[in-house]
Amino acid sequence: MPVSVAEYLGERTDTAKQILPLSALASKPKVPCPFRNSHCLKAAKGQQPVCSVRDTSGELWIVCEHRLCATTPKAGPVNEHQKKILRLVANAIYGNNISDEEILIKREEQIPITATSDYKADYIMWRSNARAGSPIDSDKAAIVEMQGGGETASTEKITAHLKNWALTPIPSNALLVQPTNAVPLVTNAWRRQQEQFLVKGSVAMLTGAKMVFCVGSLLYDYLIQRLTTVNLQNLQNASWSLALIAFVEDKDGVAPSCAPNSIQFKIDSNRTLYTNYFSFVQALTNQGAPQPNVFKGEYANLNGDKVLV
Repeated sequence: MPVSVAEYLGERTDTAKQILPLSALASKPKVPCPFRNSHCLKAAKGQQPVCSVRDTSGELWIVCEHRLCATTPKAGPVNEHQKKILRLVANAIYGNNISDEEILIKREEQIPITATSDYKADYIMWRSNARAGSPIDSDKAAIVEMQGGGETASTEKITAHLKNWALTPIPSNALLVQPTNAVPLVTNAWRRQQEQFLVKGSVAMLTGAKMVFCVGSLLYDYLIQRLTTVNLQNLQNASWSLALIAFVEDKDGVAPSCAPNSIQFKIDSNRTLYTNYFSFVQALTNQGAPQPNVFKGEYANLNGDKVLV
């Protein structure tokens, strides 16, 4: 589906507040990013500072790696936006009765696999105090990965649209939100994450921890549609080792002071999956069925002769 710009430099575009183009974009300026304690890396690279886009059905697709919950420790301590997202994740893992001081996190933690590997966990999360009467594994550590979205096909069309918008005498929001022919590349987002998911998940399982995958709604739907023929156990109230958690727009959410004009996110309770990690991996790898006809038909040998098989 074609997409339109939903957030530009941390500000939602469907608002009465006029969004101003970053006129100094060509000079690669350093401007604040409301989603972390640092500047916008896209603007600093001379790219258009688009945080998220929206398809024609209204679903959001995050196009900036720092938008959902930035992990870079060098950007300073987590800000109020990041705390809000991390609280939601902690509630989903450990329950609602958990305080900020109980939520322990490490960011960009190195995961040694080989001497040359560069695997890092977005977050390691742990609950500091076990609750009396809770299941034994309810407070296990978890590797938490944040993959709210990814790139789009025909991104240059968004770039061209924004340049035209910036050059108009009055760069209105109405023009800014006009749809472009760019589309979310959901398949690419998952393909890029598969190795990370398998390696980090295996490390988590072997260490007795959990794997939590926080995604956007489009990526969640993409994965679930490929598992429609599989009966995965719902272990939310039992001993689960994998959680797939979808973030969606929260139209009633209260924006933190660091990102007052941004779109708010929440966890979609209808798009969560708590199950066994190994069962999930097996379901992903066991897709498809024998198709002998695929291997029959007309071939050509390297001499150019046709051969019927």
